[in-house]
Amino acid sequence: MRWRSFSHTIFDCDSTLSSIEGIDELAVLLNQKEAVEALTNAAMDGEVDLKDVYGKRLELLQPSKQQVRSLKEAYKTHTVPHAKEVIAALTDQKVTATIVSGGLQEAVEEYGVWLGIDAENIHAVGARYDPLSHRWWLAENAQRQTFIDHEVGALTDTVGKGDVIKTNVPAGRRIMIGDGASDLATQPDVDLFVAYSGVVDRHIVTSQAAVVITSFDIAPLLALVLGPAAVVALLESPHNAVAKAALTAIENGALVFNDKTLETKFFEAFGQALL
Repeated sequence: MRWRSFSHTIFDCDSTLSSIEGIDELAVLLNQKEAVEALTNAAMDGEVDLKDVYGKRLELLQPSKQQVRSLKEAYKTHTVPHAKEVIAALTDQKVTATIVSGGLQEAVEEYGVWLGIDAENIHAVGARYDPLSHRWWLAENAQRQTFIDHEVGALTDTVGKGDVIKTNVPAGRRIMIGDGASDLATQPDVDLFVAYSGVVDRHIVTSQAAVVITSFDIAPLLALVLGPAAVVALLESPHNAVAKAALTAIENGALVFNDKTLETKFFEAFGQALL
């Protein structure tokens, strides 16, 4: 049975491509970990709307530009296994990779480019522009530049990512992967939503997604995007290592399907590919 491939892969960033939540990482630096983490989890678990906590978290933190710069490196350091290799393989297979994130644009964009994603395909939350200084940051003094405020929009709303996808991702079969309620809310706007529980398992998300990647290694995504047969073909390519990791993880149970029709279709294709 043939598994239909996808032409566009859309990634969440925090707790998906990188194992950290960027805002929580800033909170650790600023000794506000517990308060900010509680707000983040409430939003990602769908208990409150993201728009109701986004500003509150930044008000608690007021991060400096230097602290946001340190976040860029933290994202890279905590990249989940094979994230960069998955993106490279998808790009070589002419699959467009996009990030749609509720994180801060400055940090997410640099991280996404480092992963191999074109900057124009990276969508995150910008800082508010200061029309007087013509800068994104307000300089209190020579040593400290303080974040002013975030730009309120689709990505600061629990149900806003779907609007960003519809506006910015071209027509074609779309697959979205993420861990939070704001990612789950994109389900009507993509052809397949994949929950990633390798960092954190949010029951409201994993119970409603058609398929869940349960391994910390994100490599199994390759088989969902390209199809099992294409991943087997990659064993004879420079992407051998990530292809092998994907197949091994799937054989070890890394994919859990809530949609039983899709499960049958996928594993029939998987079995045929391994013959």
